[in-house]
Amino acid sequence: MLSEIVLTPDVFDGACYSSPDACDIHLTYLKEPLLIQKEVLVRDLRDGEWVAHLKNQLGRWHPRGKELFKKLITQNRLRPFRAVVPATPTDDDGWCVEAVAAHGVEAVEAIVASKDMAIRHAGCPVVCSVERVTSSAWWRARSPSVRPERTVASYLQHLRLVLHSANSFMFIDPHLDPSRARYADFIQILLALQRPRINPYIEIHRVCYEWSGRERVIFTGTERARLEQRFRKAWRAVLLAAGLTVTVYVWSDFHDRYLITDLVGINLNNGFDQGRRTGEKTMWTRLGRSEADDVQREFHPAAATVKPYYSFVVP
Repeated sequence: MLSEIVLTPDVFDGACYSSPDACDIHLTYLKEPLLIQKEVLVRDLRDGEWVAHLKNQLGRWHPRGKELFKKLITQNRLRPFRAVVPATPTDDDGWCVEAVAAHGVEAVEAIVASKDMAIRHAGCPVVCSVERVTSSAWWRARSPSVRPERTVASYLQHLRLVLHSANSFMFIDPHLDPSRARYADFIQILLALQRPRINPYIEIHRVCYEWSGRERVIFTGTERARLEQRFRKAWRAVLLAAGLTVTVYVWSDFHDRYLITDLVGINLNNGFDQGRRTGEKTMWTRLGRSEADDVQREFHPAAATVKPYYSFVVP
């Protein structure tokens, strides 16, 4: 649901384009997937050295390039990646060499560079000219939706960048229950959120009941402890060992399923339960920024018109 690209420093330099107007036009094109649609992360090469290099040469960049660079930082669109080439690059070509080497370790969708740089590194298929980016394989393959198989393994694959990069998570699924077999492996998604330094903020949102008709159980009053125990019995020891904390919010009713993070919002047709048939697929669609913000407000306890019945923390 997110893709990752590299921008070599010359992309921000108006002198590296065929004309000043071309720089303005093509940086405006890049702004759309990076900052407006919020569908792309930019790899911060060498664990922050790429950002430091661009900051040190800020006076060199085109005004549109400065704007793009600063917003990538303030909107948390950068993903740090370890150094690959032994020595820190000292010029634009060196940064492209680093980008290609990093792509060999973990693939990116595109390495966007100036026209001349793209020609020099044409041997790497993902290197493309910023002046031809809209005809690149990455740009043509862009889509707001995916069809994962209804397995946790497939969910982890499609959410890899989101789970490793976002700082806050709202898992909104009305019947998420770790005691039920179809949600038993959901803990693997939570464990994928572990970080070496600061762990993200995690929320689960579900409804206060299960089943229907005469079999319906309402988890309020004395039944509240029963629902809390299900989550603690299944997750407490695992989350303690992982250093993770989850806040569960219990609502009167809702139907739609979402994943809302600080990086992307996703509409999930069937939520996070696993299918019953081998090869069964579902549909996920990336939300626009305003729609994701609206869902977040709807499920934010302080902002919601209808408040949740209660919440509890695991472990």
